[in-house]
Amino acid sequence: MDDAADQGRSRPRPLPAAAPGWVWPVALAVGAVAAVLAYLLAPVAPPPPPTLTGHNALAEDVAAVVDPRDVQGLVVARFPVDAPDAVEFARAGTEDGAVAVDQETLFETGSLFKTVTAMTLADMVEKGETSLDRTLVEVFPDAVFADPDVAGATLEDLATHHSGLPTLPAGDPLYGYVIAPVILTDPFAGAPPPVEALATTTADRPGEFQYSNLGFSVLGAALAAESGTPYPELVAERVLEPLGMDDTVVGVPGGGAVPHAVPGARTEPWRDTDYAPAGSGTWSTPADLTRYLTAVADGTAPGMSALEPVYEGIPDPRGGADDFALGLAWFTVDVPGVGPVTRHAGDTFGTSTMLALDGARGVVVMSNAQSVDSMELAYELLKEDPRPLADTPPTPVAVAATVMTAVPPVLLLSLMLRRRTLLTQRPLDRLRVVSLSLGSLSWLVAGQRAGDWTWAPLALWALAVGAAAAGVTVGVWHLRRAPTENGRRRWLHVPVFVLSVVFSLTLGSLMLWGLVAAYG
Repeated sequence: MDDAADQGRSRPRPLPAAAPGWVWPVALAVGAVAAVLAYLLAPVAPPPPPTLTGHNALAEDVAAVVDPRDVQGLVVARFPVDAPDAVEFARAGTEDGAVAVDQETLFETGSLFKTVTAMTLADMVEKGETSLDRTLVEVFPDAVFADPDVAGATLEDLATHHSGLPTLPAGDPLYGYVIAPVILTDPFAGAPPPVEALATTTADRPGEFQYSNLGFSVLGAALAAESGTPYPELVAERVLEPLGMDDTVVGVPGGGAVPHAVPGARTEPWRDTDYAPAGSGTWSTPADLTRYLTAVADGTAPGMSALEPVYEGIPDPRGGADDFALGLAWFTVDVPGVGPVTRHAGDTFGTSTMLALDGARGVVVMSNAQSVDSMELAYELLKEDPRPLADTPPTPVAVAATVMTAVPPVLLLSLMLRRRTLLTQRPLDRLRVVSLSLGSLSWLVAGQRAGDWTWAPLALWALAVGAAAAGVTVGVWHLRRAPTENGRRRWLHVPVFVLSVVFSLTLGSLMLWGLVAAYG
């Protein structure tokens, strides 16, 4: 009866017995070994900054612009428009930490492949095989449309991002917009085929510019339907083969430059080739893209009408000061210090690419680390006097994951040392040992998946692993001796414990999923 009455009282609870003297040396030894192994075996570890090689003038310009600490693998090409055969290449870094990149290395293209889709459309229009004002309901008369505005969208609307379609299919937005960018996996994984997605997707502000991967994927499916040829074969026949782009492929190749968020931090390649017309699962080499851009520069590429502006004065959706013109996929923007530049960039969660062309020069950039700003690098390389790019701070997610790597292990170790929590001064019990141990492990995994170890020393993560291992070792001793629940308010402590465990298991599982997808 007295024990039952005490449950509702708010009075200090006794501290459990301290661990005997031999436990701490064992825990510290376990922690030291764990820290050393973590530092040596960490899957995410930045490589040494690479050295640029290649044509001296271009290599010097790239070195003046890019911080080598941002480079995993980087290949850049530059050529004069009036002499497109006089191509310079510069390169630095590796595909995967071991194999050096060069102009024949395959990289993910990302969205710059939209220009190939657009050139294919333009070529078909020029040959009378379709028209820009063909609507989706005319191309797909048997398709189910959730929105008449989508059914009435034209091929031109799709090719100029004016259809109103979102960038990803309707459905569960949590994975594509939140989970995939955090754990760095393929955002199209599990998405329905583009035309099927129209049965559940509505348009938002049709007739206004709204960048859409889904729209371009539907466009690719429409071109395949109009021609009777599957999309991969269609773009090969119309654009790739005529230009000698023999190494450019739709589908993840057996080798190539592994994508990285930052140097040393691999990400999962985008594999869903249903969305290849938008740049998912498309790979090319710097040499192939240079062939492509030189043909665009001299006007011999198929579908050159794709570069003719359809819209002028579109406000920059990123809030930039300058408006831009838009053809079929191709953007034209006035770059300070350069002038009008026709361009298209491509980004996945681990690749950054760029095609840029002004009246004097063309530039191709391919990087297998998203930490390289390929667009700004290309702009600088078009200038006579390139300047260093401003340092780009790590994303808030990366900062949070990096910092939080250390916090739970410190809280766990403090609990073991003091036998009470650091912040709330609650006595040690089994629930707290379990919740803080799971929290430490989940944030350690999160630090590896979503942290940025080019910004913070990897030794921080290794020390956090050591602290967690030491804390867990002492916690194992306490689990057999401490009370199960030693809180003042059991009615609150138990639900909080459950929520903490669910959060830790969810976080750890998601981050482990991202690591396995990238390194498995």
